Amino acid sequence: MRANPEVIILEDDPEKLEDLRQEFIRKRFHPLTARSASRAISLLKNNLESSRPILAVVDWDLSKAPDNISTTSDLLTFIAHELSDCLVIVYSANVDSFRVRSEIHRSHPRAWLHDKREGDASLIERIDRMLEQTVEDLKVKDGSVVIHTPTNDEHHHREAVRLVVHYPEIVTFHSDSATKAVRRFGDWLAKHDSRVTLISHGNRKYRLTVMQ
Repeated sequence: MRANPEVIILEDDPEKLEDLRQEFIRKRFHPLTARSASRAISLLKNNLESSRPILAVVDWDLSKAPDNISTTSDLLTFIAHELSDCLVIVYSANVDSFRVRSEIHRSHPRAWLHDKREGDASLIERIDRMLEQTVEDLKVKDGSVVIHTPTNDEHHHREAVRLVVHYPEIVTFHSDSATKAVRRFGDWLAKHDSRVTLISHGNRKYRLTVMQ
């Protein structure tokens, strides 16, 4: 069973938003896109149980946004409280400003910061480094698929990606379908004699560990 990971993208420039959307489609993500913080929050709230993005790509400066009902800080605070396992990268042309950095980290203490002046290619390269994790004989490719490197077999499910990206942390899943997908990934690991195994901590909490 395949389920592409989701990414929430907040970018007020429609052309840049479309460029980012196409980049993530190429990586086999399902992009949720918004030009305003209020729209991004609405997208996340409406799909909180069924749709939990692995990554948020957030433009801090929203001078072209169609509304200012909510701020970027509001979105970051929502993600920090409601989607704590969602990786966040915030980009801004003012990332060197102490005020901007402080506001971002007050809203989301674990957010990564990126200088918008370095261009789109630099942003995508930074995102790739965030997502393309390796754990023993597993690696994440393009942020969207887990590969068993000895066999090159692929496992296409967002929850498998989420576990590998967050290794060795415990990840809490929020639906029966998500936990079923996690258990299928555990079976897949066992079938491939992977040195990585799935550990259940009860209450929909799982983590990966490497056998010694």
